Amino acid sequence: MGASLLLLYVEESGVPLPVPGDVYVIYLGQAAAGSPSNLIASWLAIIAVVVAGSSNLYLVSRRWGGRLLRGRLGTILHVDPEGISRAEHWFGRWGALTIIFGRHVPGFRVPITVLAGTLEVRYPVFAASVAVSTAAWSAVWLLLGDRVAPVLVRFLTGNRWTILLVASALAIAAAYLILRRTQPRRSPTPPDT
Repeated sequence: MGASLLLLYVEESGVPLPVPGDVYVIYLGQAAAGSPSNLIASWLAIIAVVVAGSSNLYLVSRRWGGRLLRGRLGTILHVDPEGISRAEHWFGRWGALTIIFGRHVPGFRVPITVLAGTLEVRYPVFAASVAVSTAAWSAVWLLLGDRVAPVLVRFLTGNRWTILLVASALAIAAAYLILRRTQPRRSPTPPDT
């Protein structure tokens, strides 16, 4: 259990991991399955760990985020002044709701934190918003881990061929995407005149 919480902390601190945080929360739900007190303890631990990890990224972004986004990193990430202006508008208009709901959009958890720090959202607002967002997110995934994961594990251990089938499908899809990205793009030929 401690490893899952540590990995959540690392991910929320801005370090990319190969497995999304949802998987760690599902694992915690599966580990605490059947025990309401263990589920509640896991839920509270997840909220604390996520707030702590995202606070690290928030503080780093608050200190250096503006310079980085307006410099070479911003160019690499295709961040332009108009995009920063739109983000400022969203945070100014919706405030905490931008953080609470924005963190639920796949792939936006870390960028929302970076933007909140860079745009100097007040820390108490940021931390409370992350806690509310995490409470809802982790409750869903913990309950899935508690209810669905044991059934899925029993199915997969009883039908090992499905693991091979799914792994093969994923490998084929990955190979297709890699080949597609590595092939040079063809430029359209000009029409004959």
